[in-house]
Amino acid sequence: MEIQPASGIADVEADWLAVADSLYALPNWLKTAETRDGGRRLYALSFDGGKATGALAAYPVHADSWVFNNPVALLTGGSAEFTAFLDAGEQDALQRAQEQLGAAADELFPTLASFLPSGYRPGVLRSPAADARTTEALLDHLEETAARDGQRTVAVMHVPEDDQELRGRLRARGYLPFVAVGDCELATPWRDFDGYLAALPSPRRNRVRREIRGFAESGAQLREGSIEAMGDRHAELHAGHLRRYGHRTGIADSLNLLKGMRENPTGRGRVLEAWRAGELVGFVVAYEFNGRLHPKMIGVAEGERAAFGYFNITYYGLIRLAVAEGLRAIGFGPEAYEAKALRGCALQRLVCHLRVPQSHRQVAAVAAEIIDRAQRRRLDSFQWAASR
Repeated sequence: MEIQPASGIADVEADWLAVADSLYALPNWLKTAETRDGGRRLYALSFDGGKATGALAAYPVHADSWVFNNPVALLTGGSAEFTAFLDAGEQDALQRAQEQLGAAADELFPTLASFLPSGYRPGVLRSPAADARTTEALLDHLEETAARDGQRTVAVMHVPEDDQELRGRLRARGYLPFVAVGDCELATPWRDFDGYLAALPSPRRNRVRREIRGFAESGAQLREGSIEAMGDRHAELHAGHLRRYGHRTGIADSLNLLKGMRENPTGRGRVLEAWRAGELVGFVVAYEFNGRLHPKMIGVAEGERAAFGYFNITYYGLIRLAVAEGLRAIGFGPEAYEAKALRGCALQRLVCHLRVPQSHRQVAAVAAEIIDRAQRRRLDSFQWAASR
């Protein structure tokens, strides 16, 4: 088994494409991410008999990195959303463990984390023909690089719960697993939007109809645009939307993202826009790939809540598009679980695996086990369409 490192995806594009297993693993998706990572990345390919059998993408993570790409932050940060599912004793034990880990943060960072940017998937890729040697070789390379570069914690993030092969090998290497997020997907087997409505329980169906009526009565209309035509107003809406959710970003960042999207087309990019009285008030960019639609870039004007703009753009508009195109599903991703469950999504848990320095393993194991327990209870509290 041979490992070939690379500093940029363009250097290994043809071989990488042979093992890319999702939209988020495609070379052009990673090229777009490269416009924002400052050159700090690890790529590698595994070869057996001259054929690519697997690939690795990983990124250095620091204390101020975005939380869902930051396994240490997920382990040490408290959240009322999941601690509400712990009893008093569990909460106390978690608080003590997190306080100890927080005091030792300088010994846990920097971290080398394997994930696919903006994709909530692990950056450990294996071809259908790969065997255990591929997984082991890629994990060896990940850990050896972390040791060489002084990265104290190593992680493989967002592993689907049913990927028992990868999860088992990570556990055998001493990685601590805990559910961090759930991946939400809406199957779209219907012939038209009325089929979707008919599949919902009556109270939910009435709610959806009320939200669609409110959007129409506000004077807003949906129309399809294009990535090529997106500009300053889209960037303004996107940056404002992200800031309302706590992201530190600006219009220049969103314009840079748009530039990368235009230069590196991925899948089939679709744009739905909401207009009212000649003004763009919201949009979503979704990528069509392998029978699925993936909404990834969203911008909704502040004040559109009363008109149910967000739901009409990112849910009902995309559902109409998916059923019209005969697509199998829409991948809505993590978070906003109540809204996604109410609109018919199913859930798959995604498991973060991290390996901390041995001196902190015992207390990290306590925190990981309690967080896993809380997150499972939290995710199980919603009425999902079906298990994935």
